[in-house]
Amino acid sequence: MIMSTFTESHDFTGATVHPFTTYAMSGLGTTERDYARSCPGGTIGEGLAVRGEQAGRCATSGDRLAPPDRPDHQMMWLGLGP
Repeated sequence: MIMSTFTESHDFTGATVHPFTTYAMSGLGTTERDYARSCPGGTIGEGLAVRGEQAGRCATSGDRLAPPDRPDHQMMWLGLGP
C-alpha cells in the first residue's frame, strides 16, 4: 500500500488519521487496520472508501474532492459539513 510508505515516514503521535482508499470490490478492506499499524501513537478515525469508477468522475470543489452525487460527502465525513 503506497500510503504505508507515507505514513511510516511521518510522526502521527496525537493526530487523528482518517484512512481513505479507492477500491474495485473490497471497500475499506484492511485499510483501517493497516493505518493503525503504520501510525503508532495516532488515533484512527472513520475511514472513507470511494469506488474507483466514481473517483474518476469526481469534481473538484474548492480544496475538496466531491463525488457528483454527494458534493458534501467528504466534508460530512470529516465532521465539517451540514
